[in-house]
Amino acid sequence: MSATRAGAAAGSHQPTRRAEYLTYASGLLTDSQSELVSFVIPLWGILLGLGPLEIGILVSAKAILPSIFAIHGGVLMDRFGTRIILVLMGAACTVMPPFFAIATWFPALLLLQAALGLVMSLTWIGSQALAVNVGRDDPAIVGRFSFFARVGVMFAPAGAGALWDIAPPWVSFVTMGVMGLLFWIAVHALPAAELGETPGAADRPPFRWADILPRLPDYIGAIGLLAIPTVAFVVVVSSIRLSTATLQSSFYLIYLKEIGLQATVIGMFVSLTQMSAAAGTLLAARLTHYLHPVWAFLLLVTTSVVMIFGTPLFGDALAVLALAIALRGFAQGGSQPIMYSTLSKAVTSETQGMAIGLRATGNRIAALTVPVFMGAIAEAWGLHATFFVTGGLLLFILAAMGIWIALRHPEAVKA
Repeated sequence: MSATRAGAAAGSHQPTRRAEYLTYASGLLTDSQSELVSFVIPLWGILLGLGPLEIGILVSAKAILPSIFAIHGGVLMDRFGTRIILVLMGAACTVMPPFFAIATWFPALLLLQAALGLVMSLTWIGSQALAVNVGRDDPAIVGRFSFFARVGVMFAPAGAGALWDIAPPWVSFVTMGVMGLLFWIAVHALPAAELGETPGAADRPPFRWADILPRLPDYIGAIGLLAIPTVAFVVVVSSIRLSTATLQSSFYLIYLKEIGLQATVIGMFVSLTQMSAAAGTLLAARLTHYLHPVWAFLLLVTTSVVMIFGTPLFGDALAVLALAIALRGFAQGGSQPIMYSTLSKAVTSETQGMAIGLRATGNRIAALTVPVFMGAIAEAWGLHATFFVTGGLLLFILAAMGIWIALRHPEAVKA
């Protein structure tokens, strides 16, 4: 990033403890807030009496703006510096969540969810950029950042479930705002000079209102990367991977609620997923010793789809449901580092950020369309049908992608 690379290139000294710890805090807080929103919004929709299709639309609304602006958000951070963008986004994350408590009209909920989805998407992209910048070439710092971010998603669902059961809904939304405030404090306290983002940085262009608007060449360049077979494969399979998380934060919660589980127990199930995912990330590298990364990625995503979309087959047996969601989490976590490394090796160093933005855009499009599709299936044929129909379609796409890359582009799966 132009504003940050200058600082990184200035020397090879280790970052201060302050910068390092505040970067870890940014990852923990933004992921925790995102998990709180994903957990609470479907429950709020149920409490307001929304139908399955409306809940599906509401959940997917979080991805509307990120699907358009994910690439552009990275460009703004490149141009003006990550820290200043995160300070602005942190302020929005503080102010916006409490408004959910008074937004009981569906169109108002929709607009609020869309706006907050964009803000949280940019805070996560920016926090990852901070970790890379502060860590310089130290993979241990980036690894610890990932660990602390995972800690946030481990415990946030259980805490959100307990809070939802024992307190009025507005308490949950105020808590979201507090998480945003803490994130703002963390990024605001980051030493700007160490990041190479001092106010007088010579390489920073003056701000113009036109910079807020996306630029077509950035998007053309990103879409052009799909001509690389491995990139196309990772983008499509990554979008299906994200679909399992989308289901877990929407109709999976509704299913567990329908079989009589309390929000506290549901939160513990979601936390179990994240704990299993942490274990999966540690064993991912070992799996690639036995399978080519492309096949390991495909196998893990397929496992994740089967375990979450097969939920109705497990009935109300808590032990079986817990085992299935743990396996889903393990596969989801294991696929993450393989996904990152496979995409990274497929592109040049000059297009790494663009490739990440492209993958993020694919994920957001999936998050936008899949819940609406599932909601429509649920309205027409019932809740169980949406699991089976959507899951079957996703498995078909995964099989087709595996056959496509093996037969049409065998060079992509050679060691």
